[in-house]
Amino acid sequence: MSNAPPQDIVPAQPESYKYWAFISYSHADEEWAQWLHKSLETYKVPKKLVGRQMTLGSVPRRVFPVFRDRDELPGASDLGGNIKQALKQSRYIVVICSPKAAISKWVNEEIKGFKSLDRENRVLCLIVDGEPNAKPDSGQLECFPPAVRFHVGLDGKLTEDPTEPIAADARKGKDGRANAKLKLLSGILNVGYDELKQREKQRQLNRKLRIAAGIVSFLLLTMIVYVFAADANINVPGGERVRTFLDRHQASLLRPVRTDAEVRQAAAKERRVLLDALKGGRIKDGLLTNNLSTPEKGGDVWSHSQALFSIFKAPDASRQELREMLPSLELTFKTGVAPEVKGVKYGWSSETLIDEKQNWVKANSESVEAVPTLWTVGAVTVALGRPGLIEEAERPRFEAYLKYAQEATRVYRPLETGGWNLFAYQKDPAFDDPYSTTLALLVLLETHNANLPWEGSTERRDAMLQASAQWLVNNFNEKSNPPGWKGTADEVNEIFDGLTIEIYSLLLRAEAETGFKIPQKILDQIPRHLSLTNARDLKFPTAKGEHIAFVSDPNTGREYRMNESVGFLWHPWAIDCAVRWLKHAEKYGATSEDIVRVRRALGHMVVDMGDEATKKAVSEWTFVAAETLYGMSAVPLP
Repeated sequence: MSNAPPQDIVPAQPESYKYWAFISYSHADEEWAQWLHKSLETYKVPKKLVGRQMTLGSVPRRVFPVFRDRDELPGASDLGGNIKQALKQSRYIVVICSPKAAISKWVNEEIKGFKSLDRENRVLCLIVDGEPNAKPDSGQLECFPPAVRFHVGLDGKLTEDPTEPIAADARKGKDGRANAKLKLLSGILNVGYDELKQREKQRQLNRKLRIAAGIVSFLLLTMIVYVFAADANINVPGGERVRTFLDRHQASLLRPVRTDAEVRQAAAKERRVLLDALKGGRIKDGLLTNNLSTPEKGGDVWSHSQALFSIFKAPDASRQELREMLPSLELTFKTGVAPEVKGVKYGWSSETLIDEKQNWVKANSESVEAVPTLWTVGAVTVALGRPGLIEEAERPRFEAYLKYAQEATRVYRPLETGGWNLFAYQKDPAFDDPYSTTLALLVLLETHNANLPWEGSTERRDAMLQASAQWLVNNFNEKSNPPGWKGTADEVNEIFDGLTIEIYSLLLRAEAETGFKIPQKILDQIPRHLSLTNARDLKFPTAKGEHIAFVSDPNTGREYRMNESVGFLWHPWAIDCAVRWLKHAEKYGATSEDIVRVRRALGHMVVDMGDEATKKAVSEWTFVAAETLYGMSAVPLP
């Protein structure tokens, strides 16, 4: 018998190897073959082993490719040409051993063909079923094909010499799949099994750590995205608690808080534009128009006096430009502008004084109201209270104007309860108007600030101030959503946002300047209400309230129905309120999150909305520009 290999199977040189392994198996074990093929080709060799010299070259990054015959062998008497070629080009043969493989002619032929290439020591076995070297009387099924159990000569024939094959056992209770795969790989790579297993353990540990780190990173990223969404005021579950936490620690990134310098500079810029627009709104004889976009349409005392009030309050207006406005203030006291009947002063009318043809219109006692009267009192008061504006020789004249205007307010407070009527001689004197009372509190505060008396007495002034403030507190609706004040005395009316903010502001001022005690239930609502303005723009609606009352005038003997609509701006009064609340917080303390939120609201309204608000104000009704100037005037000079 010749020891030379068959002529059709010639030993391959190392450099001619194509496959790292040839998988030989019975097609009954197809699933095992698929698993093994994938496991070997996808295995990532540990980096520290790659490049290490071995018998058949160096350790690769991957055991790829691996040959697996996917088709049934042809019904011939010997192996096909493709199989023989693959055997030549394979470094190792891995036999999937099972009872089916043990009796498979073609598995046995593949092993014989491989061994005949002088590769007896490169046969690796994977036991998946049966028993290796089973004894005939054991009742167990043999798993090793004959060519595994015995040596094969170079002539491709079995000898009688038994072998001790290298086997990995994938059966349950033995090595198991994972360890069996590593045993096969240690044989293919010429690496010790223990070393490979330890490196695999380390790699698995690293993999778990990477997975854990990935999960942590994902959770962290998710948390960051969630926090950013909450910080951006997106409605996410628990978003308000997140925003509170961020504000408490001043950690918001998407809701900036403007600096004090930014707010002051922006307010000064807007005040100048508003001041110039209002001064430029003078029409016939110095009367201020009631509409800055169409000044030729005319003017009335309400708009005129409110505009003067705001002009004289502007902190950066020069003495010279304010002196130029004094003739306009005196115009209000021109004979016939304020109607009187039988010596009773009614104050001023809300109707037009100069019509579209620029003609003066005679005042009517049946159209007088508290609002234009109170604005007139306020305008004279702030002019007298402005240091150095009115010269000593002029003061008696202006003090006489003030006395006259204060006397004219008597018909609007018949019951002396602190509440004020909107109309003179209402049939129901207890039907007080919230807005008239609010405006009265503002004027009384200005009188106190200027250290001027009311009706000849500072005690009278202070008593009226306290009573009006208390009337507003008593009419606070804490159970409404949101809490606040109604626009009129009519119980069916809703809470008015702008009026509520204005009252908050005036109560804070009363507390700071007179010691008035604000109930805690009201104080708690102020920062909450102001924080809502962070999400607003100028499209936020302005509420309007209509007050209706029946009047019975004993001086004229007439009875008639009166009604008046008032628009309650929120933006100017929110600025004023925010400034005053921050001063209150500085003195009495507040939570850090409330302080941050109110500061953010102030910056939003002055810096972010300032330009747009001013442009809108100077192209609308005069009262809008007047109130916007008043709100901006609460911000200190740069």
